[in-house]
Amino acid sequence: MTAAFPEEPLAESAPVSRRLAQEHCRPRPGGGETCAWYHGFWQYLRLMGLAKTSGGQATFLFETLRGLARAGESPKVLVSGSADYSMPAHALWAYRTEGARLQLAVVDLCETPLALCRWYAERQGAEMATHCRDVRDHEPSTPVDVVFTNSFLGNFDPDGRSRLFAGWRRQLRPGGKLLFTNRLRPGAPETALSFDDEQARRFAEAAGQEAQGRRATLDLDPDEVVRRARAYAERFRSFPVRSVDEIRRLLTDAGFVIDLLEVTTNLGRPGALAVSGPSAAERADYARVIATRP
Repeated sequence: MTAAFPEEPLAESAPVSRRLAQEHCRPRPGGGETCAWYHGFWQYLRLMGLAKTSGGQATFLFETLRGLARAGESPKVLVSGSADYSMPAHALWAYRTEGARLQLAVVDLCETPLALCRWYAERQGAEMATHCRDVRDHEPSTPVDVVFTNSFLGNFDPDGRSRLFAGWRRQLRPGGKLLFTNRLRPGAPETALSFDDEQARRFAEAAGQEAQGRRATLDLDPDEVVRRARAYAERFRSFPVRSVDEIRRLLTDAGFVIDLLEVTTNLGRPGALAVSGPSAAERADYARVIATRP
């Protein structure tokens, strides 16, 4: 019987991601600190259940990719931005489940997640091309069949999103599919969101408690986990998507035909260890999108 989801060896790969972040994360243009606080800790947050895998939309994304693989007309898949190997892993597994051919590429602005993707691909005996650049400027040698991403829109302000959707349309062949999910924050301001003081405190507290319970398997001691969780909460910023209407406008303005645009609710962490804040595993509404480039 085929497993429902791909292998994601987080306990093994989290230390790898931390090492790669120290080697590869660089300051963004304009100076400042590196993104190692994010790329070097994200897999630990997933391992501890403080961040949702694929925004909690793994089943939807996996089954949609399976359907595209089964149809046999979409072998060229481009992952647009990937914090780690999770999205490429879901694409690999979906196509393998259907016995379908796959030409997989990943584009990200930082080399760290790309190196982690290559680590994963080698482990899986798979081929995966990686490109370190702004996906909005990416020009594939030939148009792709599928552009696939998750919780990616928060990296861009409204003007940047228009460029992003235009880039996706340019990268797709006519008839190609755009597939993504993204959290919705009704009533949020247009400015970037961050953890407030109480959210940051509870987030670090939950990380410390999780680390205490995982001393036997976690390669970071609880105090270090708390320090890194605080640094993450202090630095993380995300531009909110406030409604499905915003997504609909972005799609139609870029010339996409909408196949599916629906909203689903993800449950957060229950009980005393519940967390909230940008990127945290809290109860939230998500938009699911499938669109076609005509």
